[in-house]
Amino acid sequence: MNGSRAGSIRCSTVVLIYNEEENVQKQTEEILSAYEECGLDGEILLVDDGSMDASGRICDELAEKYAIVRALHHSPNKGRSWAIETGFENAKEDVIIILDGDRQYEPREIPKFLEKIDEGYDVVTGNRTDRIDNWIRRLISDVYNKVIVQWMLGLRVRDQNSGFKALTKEAAIGMDFRPDSYLGLHRFILPLANVKGYSIAEIDIKHYARVGGKSYIKSYTVVFITLRDFIRFWREHGRKPARRTARQS
Repeated sequence: MNGSRAGSIRCSTVVLIYNEEENVQKQTEEILSAYEECGLDGEILLVDDGSMDASGRICDELAEKYAIVRALHHSPNKGRSWAIETGFENAKEDVIIILDGDRQYEPREIPKFLEKIDEGYDVVTGNRTDRIDNWIRRLISDVYNKVIVQWMLGLRVRDQNSGFKALTKEAAIGMDFRPDSYLGLHRFILPLANVKGYSIAEIDIKHYARVGGKSYIKSYTVVFITLRDFIRFWREHGRKPARRTARQS
C-alpha cells in the first residue's frame, strides 16, 4: 500500500446488478479475493435491480455463503440510479465503492481508490484509459464528457460515466442523490458532487471486455434521456464552482 493506511479503511462495495446471472457469482468471488489479497475489510452489497433471470437467487445464495455479503432487491426494475441510492442508504462502512456487476472492472484496483480517499478527497472516479466498448458508445461518451461535463458544467473529468467510483459515506449522503424526476441521475453523479462542494479525484483504471451477459444501454435513446436530464440539472444547479477542482492522476 506504499505506506498509506488505505488497507485499514473499511469499505462497502456496492455491486449494481441487472440480469447478470452469468457474472454475479464470479464478480462477487473476485471482489472477495481482492479483499483478502489487498488486506481490505468491510462488506459487499449485491443490489439486484429487479433482474428477470437467476441473478436474484444467486445473490441470496452468495449472501448465505459469505458473512460479509448482503443481498438487496428491487421489484420490479427501478433503474441504475435507484440501485445506487439503495447502496448509499444501506452501506455501513465509511467508504462506499460503486462497481458495475458486468466484470468489466478490476476489483484489485479498489486500494487505488482508497488511497485517494485517504489523501482527503471525498469522491474518486475511475477513468477507463483503454475502454473496451463499441465505437458508438465511446463517441457518445466522449461528446458527453467534453461538451456537457467539462464545458457546460465546468468539471474537469474525462470519464464521468465510468462504473467504478468511491465516495466517503458523508459525501454519498450529503450530496442528496435523489433520482426522483430524473431518468438517469447517475450520469450526473460527479457534477452533483461538484456543485455540493465535494472534492473529486480521477484515477486511471483498467477496463475489460464483457465475458458474459449483455449491456441493456440503448445508444439510440441514451442521448435524448441525457439531454432531458441535463436541462433539469441545469435548471436546478447551473454551473456552480466546487471547493476544489478534480485532480487527474
